[in-house]
Amino acid sequence: MKASDEATGTFLYRYQDAINGFFELPTGTARDILPRGLQPVETRHGSSILAVTGFEFSESGVGAYREVVLSVIVSPRLEPGQPMPRAAMYPFIVGTTTPESRAHGIGQWRLPHLMTDLDVRFDRADREIRLAARAGGADILAMTVTDAGNVSWETVEHQYQTFMKDSDGSYLSELTMAGTFLEHEEERGSLTLHHHEFTAALDPDEVSTTPFREQWMRQGLETIFPLQTLPAFSGR
Repeated sequence: MKASDEATGTFLYRYQDAINGFFELPTGTARDILPRGLQPVETRHGSSILAVTGFEFSESGVGAYREVVLSVIVSPRLEPGQPMPRAAMYPFIVGTTTPESRAHGIGQWRLPHLMTDLDVRFDRADREIRLAARAGGADILAMTVTDAGNVSWETVEHQYQTFMKDSDGSYLSELTMAGTFLEHEEERGSLTLHHHEFTAALDPDEVSTTPFREQWMRQGLETIFPLQTLPAFSGR
């Protein structure tokens, strides 16, 4: 697999599994995390959405690696004549298992990383997958995403937006996720957050431990398009 498409400037990442759990957290916490100009999406008044994402990348321009991302779900940026993305997110911390993937994520995508290699493991059973992340022998988080059994897997290609901000500016990247996909709201999964530098922006006692939505994608391809600079995106 090519790691990039020189004609379009896109980067390609093939993965064995990609999982998402969506959990409620206080809107006040979400606003403290977000730069000014981004609005959190609420499930109900006062409750916003934390996305916990895990990837097991099998092929990329920086080799195979595993990754954990914490994001706040935000309102997308809409353009006339363009399709509406399925969701938009602001990743506020990323952890990876290799120095090469960390340098790539910072240099290419301006994403904030924990500056140490994580131990990220995926344990698969018949109808569930469990993600566990540790660093330096300390637990960070554990999440289980399930196959509820009453929803069919389907082949999809979904569009998303990712917002980033660093000391040089604010950015937006479009991305697509293609693969075999399962989504449900049966609330069978779970999340355990530990007090750690990686989760420092959160109070684990304020985040729900059961996902209101679970997503699981297998044998897929993530395509990330070039960063767009957002000159009007003012930060704190």
